Amino acid sequence: MKKRVLRLVSIWFMVPIGLCWGQKTVSVDRKAWLEDLEFLEQSVAKIFPDFESAPESELFLQELGRLRGDLDSLSRKEIVYGIQKALAFLKDEGCNILPFQEVLETKILPVSLYPFQDGWYICDAKNKALVGQRVLGMDGRSIDDVYEMMMPYLSADNEHYQERLFAVYGILPDLLRSAGVAGPDSGVELQLSGNRNVFIEAGPLSQYTSLNRGLPNDGYFQLKQKNHENENYWLEYVPNSEAMYIQFQQISNNGEGPSFKKFVGFIAEGIKTGKAKKIILDLRYGGGGNGFKLKSFTDMLRDSEQINQDGNLIVLTSRATRGTLLELASILTLNTQAVIIGEPTGEGPNTVGDIKIAQMPNSKINVSVTKVFWLTSWDFDKRTTLEPHVEVEFTSQNFYKNEDPWLEAAMSYVGGRQLSIKDVGLKEKLSGTYNVQGRKITIGVDEGRFKMQMDRKMKSFFELEAGLLDGGEGILETTIHGVNLYYQKDDSDNVELQYLDWMGTKLDIGTK
Repeated sequence: MKKRVLRLVSIWFMVPIGLCWGQKTVSVDRKAWLEDLEFLEQSVAKIFPDFESAPESELFLQELGRLRGDLDSLSRKEIVYGIQKALAFLKDEGCNILPFQEVLETKILPVSLYPFQDGWYICDAKNKALVGQRVLGMDGRSIDDVYEMMMPYLSADNEHYQERLFAVYGILPDLLRSAGVAGPDSGVELQLSGNRNVFIEAGPLSQYTSLNRGLPNDGYFQLKQKNHENENYWLEYVPNSEAMYIQFQQISNNGEGPSFKKFVGFIAEGIKTGKAKKIILDLRYGGGGNGFKLKSFTDMLRDSEQINQDGNLIVLTSRATRGTLLELASILTLNTQAVIIGEPTGEGPNTVGDIKIAQMPNSKINVSVTKVFWLTSWDFDKRTTLEPHVEVEFTSQNFYKNEDPWLEAAMSYVGGRQLSIKDVGLKEKLSGTYNVQGRKITIGVDEGRFKMQMDRKMKSFFELEAGLLDGGEGILETTIHGVNLYYQKDDSDNVELQYLDWMGTKLDIGTK
Protein backbone atom coordinates (compact mmCIF):
# COMPACT_ATOMS: atom_id res chain seq x y z
CA MET A 1 0.00 0.00 0.00
CA LYS A 2 1.28 3.46 -0.86
CA LYS A 3 1.47 5.44 2.37
CA ARG A 4 1.02 9.15 2.90
CA VAL A 5 4.08 11.24 3.74
CA LEU A 6 3.79 12.74 7.21
CA ARG A 7 3.01 16.46 7.02
CA LEU A 8 4.38 17.32 10.46
CA VAL A 9 4.28 21.09 10.66
CA SER A 10 1.10 21.77 8.71
CA ILE A 11 -0.92 19.06 10.50
CA TRP A 12 0.30 19.06 14.08
CA PHE A 13 1.34 22.65 14.51
CA MET A 14 -0.97 24.29 11.98
CA VAL A 15 1.76 26.69 10.89
CA PRO A 16 3.26 27.00 7.38
CA ILE A 17 6.78 25.66 7.44
CA GLY A 18 8.13 28.97 6.15
CA LEU A 19 7.28 30.63 9.46
CA CYS A 20 9.62 28.25 11.28
CA TRP A 21 12.77 29.51 9.66
CA GLY A 22 14.69 32.57 10.74
CA GLN A 23 18.30 33.50 11.34
CA LYS A 24 20.68 31.11 13.04
CA THR A 25 21.38 31.01 16.77
CA VAL A 26 21.68 34.45 18.35
CA SER A 27 23.78 35.06 21.46
CA VAL A 28 21.56 36.31 24.27
CA ASP A 29 22.67 37.52 27.72
CA ARG A 30 20.62 37.58 30.91
CA LYS A 31 19.36 41.12 30.41
CA ALA A 32 18.26 40.30 26.86
CA TRP A 33 16.44 37.15 28.05
CA LEU A 34 14.59 39.20 30.66
CA GLU A 35 13.51 41.60 27.92
CA ASP A 36 12.35 38.67 25.80
CA LEU A 37 10.34 37.19 28.67
CA GLU A 38 8.71 40.57 29.34
CA PHE A 39 7.87 40.85 25.64
CA LEU A 40 6.40 37.34 25.69
CA GLU A 41 4.26 38.06 28.74
CA GLN A 42 2.87 41.25 27.21
CA SER A 43 2.26 39.56 23.83
CA VAL A 44 0.38 36.60 25.30
CA ALA A 45 -1.70 38.90 27.53
CA LYS A 46 -2.64 40.96 24.48
CA ILE A 47 -3.29 38.09 22.02
CA PHE A 48 -4.71 35.16 24.00
CA PRO A 49 -8.53 35.46 24.33
CA ASP A 50 -9.84 36.55 27.75
CA PHE A 51 -6.32 36.25 29.18
CA GLU A 52 -7.09 38.15 32.38
CA SER A 53 -10.05 35.94 33.29
CA ALA A 54 -8.62 32.62 32.06
CA PRO A 55 -7.72 30.41 35.05
CA GLU A 56 -4.68 29.11 33.15
CA SER A 57 -3.15 32.59 32.80
CA GLU A 58 -2.06 32.75 36.44
CA LEU A 59 -0.17 29.46 36.08
CA PHE A 60 1.50 30.77 32.93
CA LEU A 61 2.63 33.92 34.75
CA GLN A 62 3.88 31.94 37.74
CA GLU A 63 5.97 29.69 35.50
CA LEU A 64 7.45 32.70 33.71
CA GLY A 65 8.31 34.14 37.13
CA ARG A 66 10.14 30.94 38.11
CA LEU A 67 11.99 31.01 34.80
CA ARG A 68 13.15 34.59 35.42
CA GLY A 69 14.50 33.58 38.81
CA ASP A 70 16.41 30.59 37.42
CA LEU A 71 17.97 32.26 34.37
CA ASP A 72 21.51 32.31 35.77
CA SER A 73 21.54 28.52 36.27
CA LEU A 74 19.97 27.51 32.96
CA SER A 75 21.46 26.79 29.55
CA ARG A 76 20.04 28.43 26.46
CA LYS A 77 18.11 25.29 25.51
CA GLU A 78 16.72 24.95 29.05
CA ILE A 79 15.46 28.54 28.85
CA VAL A 80 13.83 27.86 25.49
CA TYR A 81 12.01 24.79 26.75
CA GLY A 82 11.22 26.57 30.01
CA ILE A 83 9.25 29.02 27.85
CA GLN A 84 7.54 26.06 26.17
CA LYS A 85 6.61 24.71 29.62
CA ALA A 86 5.10 28.07 30.60
CA LEU A 87 3.08 28.21 27.37
CA ALA A 88 1.77 24.69 27.98
CA PHE A 89 -0.06 25.98 31.07
CA LEU A 90 -2.43 27.79 28.68
CA LYS A 91 -3.68 24.33 27.63
CA ASP A 92 -3.95 25.10 23.95
CA GLU A 93 -1.85 23.42 21.26
CA GLY A 94 -1.64 26.69 19.33
CA CYS A 95 0.45 28.24 22.12
CA ASN A 96 3.99 26.96 21.71
CA ILE A 97 7.49 27.68 20.54
CA LEU A 98 7.57 26.65 16.90
CA PRO A 99 9.94 23.70 17.30
CA PHE A 100 11.72 23.57 13.95
CA GLN A 101 12.73 27.17 13.33
CA GLU A 102 16.37 27.46 12.28
CA VAL A 103 17.28 29.68 15.21
CA LEU A 104 16.70 26.69 17.53
CA GLU A 105 18.77 24.22 15.49
CA THR A 106 16.34 21.47 16.57
CA LYS A 107 17.25 17.89 15.77
CA ILE A 108 14.83 14.95 15.82
CA LEU A 109 15.12 11.19 15.75
CA PRO A 110 14.37 9.74 12.28
CA VAL A 111 11.64 7.43 13.59
CA SER A 112 7.86 7.69 13.37
CA LEU A 113 6.06 6.54 16.53
CA TYR A 114 2.38 5.93 17.21
CA PRO A 115 0.51 5.12 20.45
CA PHE A 116 -1.51 2.06 19.46
CA GLN A 117 -3.95 0.35 21.79
CA ASP A 118 -1.25 -2.24 22.56
CA GLY A 119 1.65 0.15 23.07
CA TRP A 120 4.07 2.52 21.31
CA TYR A 121 5.40 1.14 18.03
CA ILE A 122 7.75 2.34 15.31
CA CYS A 123 5.71 2.87 12.12
CA ASP A 124 8.65 3.95 9.97
CA ALA A 125 12.30 4.79 10.44
CA LYS A 126 15.42 5.77 8.55
CA ASN A 127 16.71 2.36 9.63
CA LYS A 128 13.99 0.13 8.15
CA ALA A 129 15.02 -2.75 10.40
CA LEU A 130 13.33 -0.89 13.27
CA VAL A 131 9.89 -0.80 11.64
CA GLY A 132 7.39 -2.85 13.63
CA GLN A 133 9.37 -2.74 16.87
CA ARG A 134 7.60 -1.90 20.13
CA VAL A 135 9.25 0.87 22.16
CA LEU A 136 9.32 0.10 25.88
CA GLY A 137 11.59 2.88 27.07
CA MET A 138 14.04 5.70 26.35
CA ASP A 139 17.48 6.24 27.87
CA GLY A 140 16.89 3.70 30.63
CA ARG A 141 13.43 4.94 31.63
CA SER A 142 10.13 3.30 30.77
CA ILE A 143 8.11 4.95 28.01
CA ASP A 144 5.39 5.74 30.58
CA ASP A 145 7.90 7.52 32.84
CA VAL A 146 9.26 9.55 29.95
CA TYR A 147 5.74 10.50 28.89
CA GLU A 148 4.93 11.70 32.43
CA MET A 149 8.10 13.81 32.47
CA MET A 150 7.24 15.33 29.12
CA MET A 151 3.57 16.13 29.82
CA PRO A 152 4.28 19.60 31.30
CA TYR A 153 5.77 20.62 27.93
CA LEU A 154 2.93 19.34 25.74
CA SER A 155 0.54 22.19 24.90
CA ALA A 156 -2.87 20.60 24.45
CA ASP A 157 -6.50 20.74 25.56
CA ASN A 158 -6.48 17.14 26.76
CA GLU A 159 -4.46 13.97 27.27
CA HIS A 160 -5.58 12.54 23.93
CA TYR A 161 -3.78 15.19 21.91
CA GLN A 162 -0.85 15.16 24.33
CA GLU A 163 -0.22 11.58 23.20
CA ARG A 164 -0.15 12.75 19.60
CA LEU A 165 2.28 15.52 20.49
CA PHE A 166 4.51 13.13 22.42
CA ALA A 167 5.00 11.15 19.22
CA VAL A 168 6.95 14.21 17.98
CA TYR A 169 8.19 16.05 21.07
CA GLY A 170 9.26 12.79 22.67
CA ILE A 171 11.92 12.25 20.02
CA LEU A 172 13.57 15.67 20.41
CA PRO A 173 16.75 15.04 22.45
CA ASP A 174 17.03 18.69 23.53
CA LEU A 175 13.54 18.64 25.02
CA LEU A 176 14.06 15.25 26.66
CA ARG A 177 17.18 16.56 28.39
CA SER A 178 15.41 19.73 29.52
CA ALA A 179 12.61 17.57 30.97
CA GLY A 180 15.15 15.63 33.04
CA VAL A 181 15.64 12.51 30.92
CA ALA A 182 19.40 12.02 31.16
CA GLY A 183 21.35 11.12 28.04
CA PRO A 184 23.56 12.52 25.29
CA ASP A 185 22.55 15.51 23.17
CA SER A 186 23.29 13.61 19.98
CA GLY A 187 20.52 11.05 20.20
CA VAL A 188 18.42 8.67 22.29
CA GLU A 189 18.78 5.02 23.26
CA LEU A 190 15.50 3.18 22.72
CA GLN A 191 14.61 0.09 24.71
CA LEU A 192 12.72 -2.26 22.39
CA SER A 193 10.81 -5.46 23.01
CA GLY A 194 12.94 -8.59 23.12
CA ASN A 195 15.52 -6.97 25.46
CA ARG A 196 17.02 -5.06 22.58
CA ASN A 197 18.56 -1.60 22.95
CA VAL A 198 19.44 0.62 20.01
CA PHE A 199 20.96 4.10 19.93
CA ILE A 200 19.40 6.41 17.35
CA GLU A 201 21.23 9.55 16.34
CA ALA A 202 19.14 12.68 15.89
CA GLY A 203 19.17 14.47 12.55
CA PRO A 204 17.53 17.31 10.63
CA LEU A 205 13.76 17.63 10.20
CA SER A 206 14.04 16.53 6.56
CA GLN A 207 14.99 13.00 7.65
CA TYR A 208 11.84 12.82 9.75
CA THR A 209 9.37 14.30 7.27
CA SER A 210 10.51 11.83 4.63
CA LEU A 211 9.06 9.03 6.77
CA ASN A 212 5.61 7.53 6.35
CA ARG A 213 3.00 7.71 9.08
CA GLY A 214 0.70 5.52 7.03
CA LEU A 215 -2.41 5.56 9.22
CA PRO A 216 -5.57 4.16 7.59
CA ASN A 217 -6.77 5.89 4.42
CA ASP A 218 -4.86 9.11 5.19
CA GLY A 219 -4.95 10.71 1.75
CA TYR A 220 -5.12 7.30 0.15
CA PHE A 221 -8.27 5.19 -0.28
CA GLN A 222 -7.19 1.60 0.30
CA LEU A 223 -10.37 -0.01 -1.01
CA LYS A 224 -9.76 1.42 -4.48
CA GLN A 225 -6.02 2.07 -4.22
CA LYS A 226 -6.65 5.70 -5.11
CA ASN A 227 -4.09 8.33 -4.14
CA HIS A 228 -5.39 11.69 -2.87
CA GLU A 229 -2.13 13.02 -1.47
CA ASN A 230 -2.06 16.76 -0.75
CA GLU A 231 -5.82 17.15 -1.38
CA ASN A 232 -7.70 19.08 1.29
CA TYR A 233 -10.92 17.20 0.49
CA TRP A 234 -11.90 14.24 -1.64
CA LEU A 235 -14.54 11.53 -1.94
CA GLU A 236 -14.86 7.95 -3.09
CA TYR A 237 -17.70 5.42 -3.01
CA VAL A 238 -17.17 2.34 -0.89
CA PRO A 239 -17.18 -0.60 -3.34
CA ASN A 240 -20.39 -2.63 -3.55
CA SER A 241 -22.32 -0.19 -1.41
CA GLU A 242 -24.28 3.06 -1.48
CA ALA A 243 -21.90 4.69 0.99
CA MET A 244 -20.02 7.84 0.03
CA TYR A 245 -16.70 8.20 1.87
CA ILE A 246 -15.56 11.82 2.26
CA GLN A 247 -12.26 12.89 3.75
CA PHE A 248 -11.45 16.41 4.90
CA GLN A 249 -7.87 17.35 5.73
CA GLN A 250 -8.68 21.04 6.06
CA ILE A 251 -11.47 23.37 4.99
CA SER A 252 -9.63 25.33 2.32
CA ASN A 253 -9.87 25.24 -1.46
CA ASN A 254 -7.67 22.66 -3.15
CA GLY A 255 -4.78 24.01 -5.16
CA GLU A 256 -6.24 22.28 -8.20
CA GLY A 257 -9.68 21.00 -9.08
CA PRO A 258 -13.11 22.03 -7.77
CA SER A 259 -13.53 24.69 -5.11
CA PHE A 260 -14.91 23.66 -1.74
CA LYS A 261 -18.29 25.08 -2.75
CA LYS A 262 -18.37 22.96 -5.91
CA PHE A 263 -17.19 19.92 -3.94
CA VAL A 264 -20.18 20.30 -1.62
CA GLY A 265 -22.32 20.45 -4.76
CA PHE A 266 -20.93 17.08 -5.89
CA ILE A 267 -21.90 15.58 -2.53
CA ALA A 268 -25.40 17.06 -2.76
CA GLU A 269 -25.81 15.62 -6.26
CA GLY A 270 -24.80 12.16 -5.08
CA ILE A 271 -27.44 12.33 -2.36
CA LYS A 272 -30.12 13.75 -4.67
CA THR A 273 -29.66 11.04 -7.29
CA GLY A 274 -29.79 8.29 -4.67
CA LYS A 275 -26.27 7.12 -5.41
CA ALA A 276 -25.20 8.07 -1.87
CA LYS A 277 -27.58 6.80 0.78
CA LYS A 278 -25.00 6.84 3.54
CA ILE A 279 -22.24 9.37 4.24
CA ILE A 280 -19.01 8.45 6.02
CA LEU A 281 -17.19 11.67 6.89
CA ASP A 282 -13.54 11.16 7.82
CA LEU A 283 -12.19 13.93 10.08
CA ARG A 284 -9.23 12.05 11.54
CA TYR A 285 -6.43 14.14 10.03
CA GLY A 286 -5.59 17.82 9.81
CA GLY A 287 -7.80 20.47 11.30
CA GLY A 288 -7.23 23.88 9.71
CA GLY A 289 -9.13 26.08 7.34
CA ASN A 290 -12.11 28.42 7.37
CA GLY A 291 -15.05 27.29 9.49
CA PHE A 292 -17.43 29.73 7.83
CA LYS A 293 -17.19 27.67 4.63
CA LEU A 294 -19.00 24.82 6.42
CA LYS A 295 -22.47 26.33 6.66
CA SER A 296 -23.80 25.18 3.28
CA PHE A 297 -22.37 21.69 3.86
CA THR A 298 -23.80 21.18 7.35
CA ASP A 299 -27.17 22.64 6.33
CA MET A 300 -27.31 20.25 3.37
CA LEU A 301 -26.67 17.22 5.58
CA ARG A 302 -29.16 18.45 8.18
CA ASP A 303 -31.91 19.02 5.63
CA SER A 304 -31.43 15.72 3.79
CA GLU A 305 -34.22 13.35 4.81
CA GLN A 306 -32.14 10.44 3.52
CA ILE A 307 -28.87 11.26 5.27
CA ASN A 308 -30.13 12.81 8.51
CA GLN A 309 -31.19 9.50 10.00
CA ASP A 310 -29.63 7.33 12.65
CA GLY A 311 -26.94 5.27 10.92
CA ASN A 312 -26.83 7.19 7.63
CA LEU A 313 -24.37 9.89 8.71
CA ILE A 314 -21.14 8.63 10.29
CA VAL A 315 -18.31 10.90 11.46
CA LEU A 316 -14.85 9.39 12.04
CA THR A 317 -12.67 11.06 14.68
CA SER A 318 -9.24 10.53 16.19
CA ARG A 319 -6.96 12.11 18.76
CA ALA A 320 -5.80 14.46 16.01
CA THR A 321 -9.30 15.81 15.23
CA ARG A 322 -9.26 19.47 16.18
CA GLY A 323 -9.50 22.98 14.79
CA THR A 324 -12.00 23.46 11.99
CA LEU A 325 -12.61 19.73 11.66
CA LEU A 326 -13.47 19.57 15.36
CA GLU A 327 -15.90 22.45 14.83
CA LEU A 328 -17.47 20.49 11.98
CA ALA A 329 -17.89 17.38 14.14
CA SER A 330 -19.40 19.43 16.96
CA ILE A 331 -21.82 21.28 14.65
CA LEU A 332 -23.04 17.97 13.23
CA THR A 333 -23.63 16.46 16.68
CA LEU A 334 -25.93 19.41 17.52
CA ASN A 335 -27.78 19.60 14.20
CA THR A 336 -28.05 16.07 12.83
CA GLN A 337 -28.29 12.47 13.95
CA ALA A 338 -24.61 11.98 13.16
CA VAL A 339 -22.92 9.05 14.91
CA ILE A 340 -19.34 9.70 16.01
CA ILE A 341 -17.11 6.65 15.59
CA GLY A 342 -13.48 6.51 16.64
CA GLU A 343 -11.36 8.09 19.36
CA PRO A 344 -11.96 11.09 21.64
CA THR A 345 -11.01 14.27 19.80
CA GLY A 346 -7.95 16.43 20.45
CA GLU A 347 -10.06 19.44 21.48
CA GLY A 348 -13.42 20.20 23.02
CA PRO A 349 -16.41 21.92 21.40
CA ASN A 350 -15.28 25.40 22.45
CA THR A 351 -11.82 25.98 21.02
CA VAL A 352 -9.20 28.69 20.82
CA GLY A 353 -7.82 29.04 17.33
CA ASP A 354 -6.32 31.29 14.65
CA ILE A 355 -2.69 31.86 15.59
CA LYS A 356 -0.50 34.94 15.65
CA ILE A 357 3.29 34.70 15.55
CA ALA A 358 5.26 36.80 18.05
CA GLN A 359 9.03 36.98 17.57
CA MET A 360 10.98 37.70 20.72
CA PRO A 361 13.22 40.71 19.96
CA ASN A 362 16.60 39.48 21.18
CA SER A 363 16.64 35.71 20.75
CA LYS A 364 14.59 35.99 17.51
CA ILE A 365 12.58 32.93 18.56
CA ASN A 366 9.10 32.69 17.05
CA VAL A 367 6.26 31.92 19.45
CA SER A 368 2.77 30.88 18.32
CA VAL A 369 -0.20 32.28 20.28
CA THR A 370 -3.87 31.57 19.57
CA LYS A 371 -6.06 34.65 19.32
CA VAL A 372 -9.75 33.79 18.72
CA PHE A 373 -12.26 31.87 20.84
CA TRP A 374 -14.69 29.86 18.71
CA LEU A 375 -17.87 28.53 20.31
CA THR A 376 -19.81 25.53 19.06
CA SER A 377 -21.60 25.06 22.38
CA TRP A 378 -22.69 27.13 25.40
CA ASP A 379 -19.90 29.22 26.87
CA PHE A 380 -20.14 27.25 30.16
CA ASP A 381 -19.39 23.98 28.34
CA LYS A 382 -15.91 23.05 29.58
CA ARG A 383 -15.58 19.71 27.84
CA THR A 384 -12.08 19.29 26.47
CA THR A 385 -12.99 16.55 24.00
CA LEU A 386 -15.87 15.10 22.00
CA GLU A 387 -16.38 11.52 23.11
CA PRO A 388 -17.29 9.07 20.34
CA HIS A 389 -20.63 7.30 20.43
CA VAL A 390 -18.83 4.16 19.25
CA GLU A 391 -15.22 3.80 20.35
CA VAL A 392 -12.66 2.15 18.08
CA GLU A 393 -9.52 0.31 19.11
CA PHE A 394 -6.54 0.69 16.78
CA THR A 395 -3.80 -1.88 17.36
CA SER A 396 -0.36 -2.33 15.89
CA GLN A 397 -1.64 -5.43 14.09
CA ASN A 398 -4.38 -3.34 12.44
CA PHE A 399 -1.66 -1.00 11.22
CA TYR A 400 0.70 -3.62 9.86
CA LYS A 401 -2.17 -5.48 8.14
CA ASN A 402 -3.45 -2.22 6.57
CA GLU A 403 -6.76 -2.58 8.39
CA ASP A 404 -9.01 0.38 9.13
CA PRO A 405 -11.23 -0.43 12.15
CA TRP A 406 -12.90 3.02 11.85
CA LEU A 407 -14.19 2.27 8.39
CA GLU A 408 -15.15 -1.27 9.35
CA ALA A 409 -17.18 0.06 12.31
CA ALA A 410 -18.82 2.68 10.09
CA MET A 411 -19.93 0.13 7.50
CA SER A 412 -21.24 -2.30 10.12
CA TYR A 413 -23.10 0.29 12.19
CA VAL A 414 -26.87 -0.21 12.07
CA GLY A 415 -29.07 2.59 13.34
CA GLY A 416 -32.80 2.64 13.56
CA ARG A 417 -33.74 5.13 16.26
CA GLN A 418 -37.17 6.52 15.42
CA LEU A 419 -38.24 10.07 16.25
CA SER A 420 -41.67 9.32 17.69
CA ILE A 421 -43.93 10.96 20.24
CA LYS A 422 -46.76 8.78 21.58
CA ASP A 423 -48.62 11.70 23.15
CA VAL A 424 -49.22 13.71 19.99
CA GLY A 425 -50.84 16.45 22.05
CA LEU A 426 -47.43 17.32 23.49
CA LYS A 427 -46.35 18.72 20.17
CA GLU A 428 -49.03 21.37 20.23
CA LYS A 429 -48.83 22.08 23.95
CA LEU A 430 -45.05 22.54 24.00
CA SER A 431 -44.67 24.36 20.71
CA GLY A 432 -43.48 27.91 21.15
CA THR A 433 -40.52 30.23 21.56
CA TYR A 434 -38.46 30.09 24.75
CA ASN A 435 -35.54 31.87 26.37
CA VAL A 436 -32.56 29.76 27.43
CA GLN A 437 -29.37 31.45 28.62
CA GLY A 438 -30.39 34.59 26.76
CA ARG A 439 -30.83 32.71 23.49
CA LYS A 440 -34.09 32.18 21.60
CA ILE A 441 -35.01 28.52 21.24
CA THR A 442 -38.01 27.42 19.19
CA ILE A 443 -39.88 24.15 19.73
CA GLY A 444 -42.37 23.00 17.13
CA VAL A 445 -43.19 20.93 14.08
CA ASP A 446 -41.42 21.74 10.83
CA GLU A 447 -41.91 19.63 7.70
CA GLY A 448 -43.32 16.84 9.85
CA ARG A 449 -40.44 16.86 12.32
CA PHE A 450 -40.93 17.77 15.98
CA LYS A 451 -37.74 19.56 16.92
CA MET A 452 -35.91 22.11 19.02
CA GLN A 453 -34.05 24.80 17.07
CA MET A 454 -31.71 27.72 17.78
CA ASP A 455 -30.03 29.93 15.16
CA ARG A 456 -26.39 30.92 15.34
CA LYS A 457 -25.24 34.46 16.10
CA MET A 458 -22.92 36.52 13.95
CA LYS A 459 -19.31 35.31 14.01
CA SER A 460 -20.34 32.14 15.84
CA PHE A 461 -20.69 28.46 14.99
CA PHE A 462 -23.08 27.62 17.83
CA GLU A 463 -26.47 26.62 16.52
CA LEU A 464 -28.67 23.61 17.06
CA GLU A 465 -31.54 21.74 15.47
CA ALA A 466 -32.41 18.60 17.38
CA GLY A 467 -35.20 16.12 16.85
CA LEU A 468 -37.40 15.31 19.85
CA LEU A 469 -38.63 11.87 20.91
CA ASP A 470 -40.14 10.11 23.90
CA GLY A 471 -37.72 9.67 26.76
CA GLY A 472 -40.05 8.46 29.49
CA GLU A 473 -42.59 10.20 31.64
CA GLY A 474 -41.92 13.93 31.77
CA ILE A 475 -38.89 13.69 29.48
CA LEU A 476 -38.29 14.50 25.84
CA GLU A 477 -35.00 13.13 24.58
CA THR A 478 -33.22 15.04 21.85
CA THR A 479 -31.05 13.70 19.08
CA ILE A 480 -28.11 15.38 20.86
CA HIS A 481 -26.56 12.77 23.12
CA GLY A 482 -26.93 13.77 26.78
CA VAL A 483 -29.40 16.61 26.12
CA ASN A 484 -33.01 16.27 27.32
CA LEU A 485 -36.04 18.48 27.90
CA TYR A 486 -38.01 18.01 31.11
CA TYR A 487 -41.67 18.94 31.35
CA GLN A 488 -44.48 18.61 33.90
CA LYS A 489 -48.18 17.82 33.53
CA ASP A 490 -50.76 18.90 36.06
CA ASP A 491 -54.09 17.24 36.88
CA SER A 492 -55.81 19.30 34.17
CA ASP A 493 -53.42 17.92 31.57
CA ASN A 494 -51.68 21.28 31.18
CA VAL A 495 -48.03 20.95 30.20
CA GLU A 496 -45.13 23.22 31.15
CA LEU A 497 -41.44 22.95 30.32
CA GLN A 498 -39.27 22.83 33.43
CA TYR A 499 -35.66 22.89 32.26
CA LEU A 500 -33.19 21.81 29.61
CA ASP A 501 -30.60 19.30 30.79
CA TRP A 502 -27.43 20.00 28.80
CA MET A 503 -25.12 17.08 29.53
CA GLY A 504 -25.65 17.39 33.26
CA THR A 505 -26.15 21.16 33.51
CA LYS A 506 -29.71 22.30 34.19
CA LEU A 507 -30.71 25.36 32.15
CA ASP A 508 -33.80 27.34 33.10
CA ILE A 509 -36.41 27.84 30.41
CA GLY A 510 -38.43 31.02 30.15
CA THR A 511 -41.05 32.12 27.63
CA LYS A 512 -40.31 34.90 25.20
